[in-house]
Amino acid sequence: MYNFPAIYIANGTAVLLLLVVMLSIRKPLHHGLFEEKMYYAMIVINIMQCIIEVVTFLLNGKIEYRTLTVVLNVLLFSNSLIFSFFWTIYADYKLFADMRRIRRIYPFIAIPAVLMIIGCFINLVTPVFFVIDEYNVYQRTDLFFLTYVVTYSYLVYGVVLISMYRKKVHKYLFLPAVLFMIPVVIGSALQFAFYGYSLVWLGVSIGMLWLFINVQNEASYVDMLSGLFNRQYLNDILLMHSRKGDKGSILAGIMLDIDGFKEINNKFGHLVGDEAISAVGKILHTAVGSKGISCRYGGDEFIILMKTDSQKEVMDMIDTVRTKAALFNEAEKTPYQIHFSIGHSTYQSGHESTDAFLKRIDTAMYEDKRRKIDEGIISDRRWSY
Repeated sequence: MYNFPAIYIANGTAVLLLLVVMLSIRKPLHHGLFEEKMYYAMIVINIMQCIIEVVTFLLNGKIEYRTLTVVLNVLLFSNSLIFSFFWTIYADYKLFADMRRIRRIYPFIAIPAVLMIIGCFINLVTPVFFVIDEYNVYQRTDLFFLTYVVTYSYLVYGVVLISMYRKKVHKYLFLPAVLFMIPVVIGSALQFAFYGYSLVWLGVSIGMLWLFINVQNEASYVDMLSGLFNRQYLNDILLMHSRKGDKGSILAGIMLDIDGFKEINNKFGHLVGDEAISAVGKILHTAVGSKGISCRYGGDEFIILMKTDSQKEVMDMIDTVRTKAALFNEAEKTPYQIHFSIGHSTYQSGHESTDAFLKRIDTAMYEDKRRKIDEGIISDRRWSY
C-alpha cells in the first residue's frame, strides 16, 4: 500500500529545493566550469528521478500502462547509476582539477555502471533487475541488489577519495562529503524500512543542497589561485579573536612577501606569476598544516595566523616555511625561485585594533626586505613596483 500524500510531499519538496538551487546558480551553463556543469547535471538527474518515481507509483497496477512502467523503471535504475558515477567525477575534479586524469581513469571506473545500464536496457525485453507482471505490478528480481551495490559503491568512493586526498593535494575544501552522504543514507534506510514511501531522492536533494551551500562558502573564503584562505576569511578570524580577547594562547601573525615577484611577472609573464602564487600556496599549506591558518593577503603577500605559547614556536614556523621553500627551489624545474621577506608579531587583541596589528607585521616584513636590499641579497629594481 503506497502512502501517496507522503510520496507527493517528499518528492515535491525535493524538486522545490533543487529548483531553488538552480535559480541561485548565477552563471549560464555554457560559461560554467567543468565541476559546475557536473553539479548542474546531477541536479537535473535528481529532479528527473523525483518526477519519474512519482509517475511509476501512480501507474503501478494499471494494466494499460505496463510498457510505460517498464520504460520508466529502466530510466530510474539507469539514472541512479549515472548520478552516482557523476558524483565520483565531481569529487575527483574538485580535488585535482585535472581533465587528463578524468579521461585516463574514469573510462575504467565507468565499467560497472555501463554493465548495469546495459542490464537495465535488457530489462526492456526480459527481466534482469525487476519484473512488471501482467497486472502492471513491480517486483524485484534476485539480481536487484547488484544495482544498489554499484550505485552506493560510487557514492562511497567519492567520499573516500575526498577524505584521503584533501590534505595531500594541499587544498582547503569545505566540500562536506560526509554531510552529503548522511541524508542519502538516511533516506535510503527509511525507504527500505517503510514500504510505500519515497525518501531516497529527497535525501539526495538535501545532500545536493549541502554541497551548494558549502561550495558557496568555499567561493567566499578561499582564494582560488593559491588555494589558501582569502582576506575576507582573515578579517573574520581576527574579528572573532578580538571579541574573545586574550584567553589562553596568544595569536601570532607572520606576514610573507615573495621577493622579486614583479620580475617574475615581467620576465616570464603573468601566467608564470600565477603559477608562482599557486606554488606558494602549496608551500604554506604543507608548512603550516594544522598548526595555524594560511591566507593570501593580497598580490604576493601572505599571512599565517597561529596560536602560540612562545616566541620559539613562531620562529620554528618561519624556519619551516623557509625550509619548504628551499626544498621547492631544489626539486622543481621552474624558471623562478621562491624566497620570502618575513615579518611577525603577536596580536594584542585587548589593546589594539586588527588594522594596527596588520600594519605592525607589515612594517616588520618590510624591515626584513630593506635589510636584504642593504645586504645586496635583493635589489631595489627587483623590489620596486
